[in-house]
Amino acid sequence: MKLKFVPIKFQAALAAGSVALMAFNYLQFAIPHGEGLIKISDIVWSQLSLLHSSLYALLVFIMLASSIANLILTAVFLMGLTQWLGTKNQFTALMDNPLTNITIFVPIASLSMTANVVWGPLAFYIPGLSIQTMMLPSLIYFGVLWTSLFFLEFKVAKSWFTKPVDISKLNFVWLLDVFAFGLVSLTGTGIASMAENSTIVSLASVSSLFVLSIGVFLFIAKLSFLIYMQIKNAQLPDKPILPAFFLVIPITCLLGLSFYRIMTHLQNVFSFDISVISFYFITVSYVITIGWGIFTVYLLVDYLRKDFYKSQFSPTQWGMV
Repeated sequence: MKLKFVPIKFQAALAAGSVALMAFNYLQFAIPHGEGLIKISDIVWSQLSLLHSSLYALLVFIMLASSIANLILTAVFLMGLTQWLGTKNQFTALMDNPLTNITIFVPIASLSMTANVVWGPLAFYIPGLSIQTMMLPSLIYFGVLWTSLFFLEFKVAKSWFTKPVDISKLNFVWLLDVFAFGLVSLTGTGIASMAENSTIVSLASVSSLFVLSIGVFLFIAKLSFLIYMQIKNAQLPDKPILPAFFLVIPITCLLGLSFYRIMTHLQNVFSFDISVISFYFITVSYVITIGWGIFTVYLLVDYLRKDFYKSQFSPTQWGMV
């Protein structure tokens, strides 16, 4: 039976891209190589111990499988999204509901992740590929994501001002737009940190700083409100919603890393020392990440122990990946 398309399905592609990027980041920092991003040709297998060669081979395989999964799922879901947008009133019906329209940001987040998969995990397997040849198309791609992100945010904000909202039903899924802001800013700051053309760097950094500023504002405002509502309600949401608590973790990491990249760019432009403020951004973001992760596991320990394997799959479980 063919399942009906909904934008939140893009979380599958997003999760696959996340796994690929995790494996790539480990290899990037674990294996010595020249400037820029690591390539498969940088791994000298004959000089590795059996343990390291086995580990790296496993990561290379996981990265390849996850990258392929991300690209295939993205292509499939893009076709579904196109058909969904072409179906009369489907987009309007979703956007008119303030409690469900937040899921429209999942495709933006997923497509942002795909850009990072292409630059890193996919380019890893093509030693002769110059990352600079990808920067102009990447900037155009980033511009489409940037425009779409703000268009959708304005549409969602309008529904909040024009439609009745039962705020007691809000939960951590409400952070999906902040997640998209974090991934779009990561894409933009990635271009700013890799590109050598000064015009591309300037456009990407300024646009990213704007996205990042709005994203941080939304994150602080929404997270504060959700924590207040959770304390006020004095009970956990329904079980299908519980994994959404984990969304705070990637959002914090994304915003912290994006700020670090912006600070690095400003150091190159204005020649001032950013070591202290960079340390602050990275440290604070990861302290919050680790602290929230431990707290969330403790908060949801009964769900994870008793219900996670027994309950039906819910889209929010992708947030745990």
